[in-house]
Amino acid sequence: MEISLASVTVSVAIAVVSWWVWRTLKWAWFKPKMLESYLRRQGLSGTPYTPLVGDLNKSFSMLKEARSKPIKLTDDIQPRVVPYPLQMRKTHGRTFFTWFGHIPTITIMDPEQIKEVFNNVYDFPKTHAFPLFRLIAAGLVSYDGEKWAKHRRIINPAFHLEKIKIMVPAFHQSCCEVVGEWDKLVSEKGSSCEVDVWPWLVSLTADVHKLFAKLSSLDICNEKPQLPWVNARRVEIDS
Repeated sequence: MEISLASVTVSVAIAVVSWWVWRTLKWAWFKPKMLESYLRRQGLSGTPYTPLVGDLNKSFSMLKEARSKPIKLTDDIQPRVVPYPLQMRKTHGRTFFTWFGHIPTITIMDPEQIKEVFNNVYDFPKTHAFPLFRLIAAGLVSYDGEKWAKHRRIINPAFHLEKIKIMVPAFHQSCCEVVGEWDKLVSEKGSSCEVDVWPWLVSLTADVHKLFAKLSSLDICNEKPQLPWVNARRVEIDS
């Protein structure tokens, strides 16, 4: 009886380990390779799959190298901010796939294709690579389907085109004020100095939120709000 019980225990353990090994291999290798083959059959080009890490190592190393080199204000910022996608575009064109770990990510740059994706949120769900992200930063970025559509309808009035047009002069004025303060700091400390721009950007973002909150309750189609910066802008244009 003891031998029989031991044999059953060993058999169960072997079965559990085999099942776990198969699930791991399927998750880390077989399924990604199957998806890669499917994408290539669809005519897409991209990088070959690297187990577990995908293209993360390449992307991080290129980003680290790009940010280690100083640039001028007149230089193109793309190679510094998105070096890996820029290289992929040069190599594979405007539509390609890369690997976010074991998950393939398709990048599209054609406006019509992007419009189709945005207009069919039920057919193109978001990839939730990090489940904890939905708990930390829930919102339109992480919502799908009907929940996304509901929240999109709620905030849509705040982004009405006519409201955006009215706010452009305010954005311009706020940005000019910030840049003016930076110019004063530079002139006080000499020809050049290091400026921590983060507090200024936080303040600028807060001003933008206040403007959106103020205009979100206005019916632009039926009202003509007389806002101070709008009148000032009109006087400036007229003069």
